[in-house]
Amino acid sequence: MWASVGCGGTGGSPPTLGPLDAASDGEEGAVSDVAADGPGSVDTGAQPDTGTAPVDSRVPPVDTGTPPVDTGAPPADTGTAPTDAPAGACPQVATLLDVSRGPGAGSGYPAPRLSGRCTDTSFIVESNNIPHYTFVRTTPNALVAREQRWEVPRNPREAERTTMIPRLGVVGFSVNGQPFFGPNEAAVPADSAWGDPIFNGITDGCLGHTAMEYHYHALSQRCLTPEALVATPWTRPEPARDRASPVLGYALDGFPVYGPYECADASCARVVEQQSGYERTGNPRTNAWDAYRWRDFGDATHLDACNGHRGPRGDYHYHATAGFPYILGCFRGTASGAGGMMMPPMGDGGTMMPPPGDGGMMMPPPGDGGMTGPRACTTNADCTGACPTGSRGCTCNMSPMGRICVPTCTSDADCPTTPMGALRCETMLRICVPRMGP
Repeated sequence: MWASVGCGGTGGSPPTLGPLDAASDGEEGAVSDVAADGPGSVDTGAQPDTGTAPVDSRVPPVDTGTPPVDTGAPPADTGTAPTDAPAGACPQVATLLDVSRGPGAGSGYPAPRLSGRCTDTSFIVESNNIPHYTFVRTTPNALVAREQRWEVPRNPREAERTTMIPRLGVVGFSVNGQPFFGPNEAAVPADSAWGDPIFNGITDGCLGHTAMEYHYHALSQRCLTPEALVATPWTRPEPARDRASPVLGYALDGFPVYGPYECADASCARVVEQQSGYERTGNPRTNAWDAYRWRDFGDATHLDACNGHRGPRGDYHYHATAGFPYILGCFRGTASGAGGMMMPPMGDGGTMMPPPGDGGMMMPPPGDGGMTGPRACTTNADCTGACPTGSRGCTCNMSPMGRICVPTCTSDADCPTTPMGALRCETMLRICVPRMGP
């Protein structure tokens, strides 16, 4: 399957941006690429970049078939949409890109749309999920517009314990309005089941691809800055290693995700590249989480198991890195809409468990009309007679509740209707999942 998920921290913001936690409660700002939604609203867009892997080397993305170099110059402005909100009122909004200034995905696709605003407690971003650059298909799935809305804490706090990211599904969103997932794929194709999509080279030049929606598995700074509002931003030069990276996105716990380069101290006299703390121990073509192991390097340039740290200003944030898990390994804050199973404490020599869950595709209770919940299972043999009447078959599948029995399918016609509503066939996984929307 072409879908995955990740975790992070805060630090080393670019000199032009103030601390993201400096916004005072009660102030509002908003961004929109077409029209303001009301007082203090504006539209924007942005993109992320990755550095060089500390352990494994990144497999080049699938051949895009696009020109080797992008000759289009970006618009001669800052790349962020104008806002009538007071400076500093909602600093998160100022990090979003004005995707309306980009060329878009190509002929026949809707124009990209992105907006952001703040309330007293939340940062809210809405997008139509269309990239601002030329879409290059690397999976069998088409690019379609999809209304996205994310609401994260405006002033995130570190939780007492870290939380697992979902095995599949959204973990956060980028500054150009695209969701990002974790560092693994789904169960199909079988020869790369649950594998590392970056290692397997199945993403485009900006490290994204389509499944049920376009999404990233890693963030490329070349694609997520105002200068990247061109048709093929992946052909642009790599970012300068002596300049601190900007914010490339936000995790669903509200903490920002910066690019790989960060000031080594508060005066920014020196810039360093932040490194993942995960080491490759196996073959990540399949079962990516079994192929890497996190360890505490005990230095300032290797990140925690969530792929984040407290930067020189003392604020927690994540970094996009060249090495696994690329964006997030777990949530350091409290996230909503992305799973929620608790992890054991970090720093235990790398005993972190792979993130279970299915990114929000948890089945409604099958079996006896949905009154007692799904049957737990270990193998497919445990699921005989466990799914609703009319199911084509029944299989043992991973979910946020552990392994449970779910109906199998090859088309929507194979999926039964349950007391919780109709199901649809997720054809890449060949299982029935809740029908979202119309």
